[in-house]
Amino acid sequence: MTPLRAIRKVCVECVGSSHEVRDCGGDACLGVQGDEKGVCYFFPFRLTKGRPSVKLLRKFCLECQGGSSRLVAECRTNCPLHQYRFGKNPKRARMGDISRIKQAVSGEIRSQNRISQVD
Repeated sequence: MTPLRAIRKVCVECVGSSHEVRDCGGDACLGVQGDEKGVCYFFPFRLTKGRPSVKLLRKFCLECQGGSSRLVAECRTNCPLHQYRFGKNPKRARMGDISRIKQAVSGEIRSQNRISQVD
């Protein structure tokens, strides 16, 4: 499930049905999760449009667990956001890992040097 789909599921759970999500004003969130103006963090993404940051999902989880990182790590709920609770997308793990790219490039250079030394 993508972060956007996970947000949609949370919104449906919050308001009761998928039809009511469209009419949501963003001010009646589960618990107290929301920005300084009282608007739900997920309000702009409720209709599965946009590109939410997984950091936003982390923020939501932290508020859900009273601001405790330890409780977020220990969370065992069946929440759609569970896999994103650390602010990372597990499906994108190791993508853009600079150290892995550097190792691959340096290994390629070493093998090319060995070939040129043999010639």
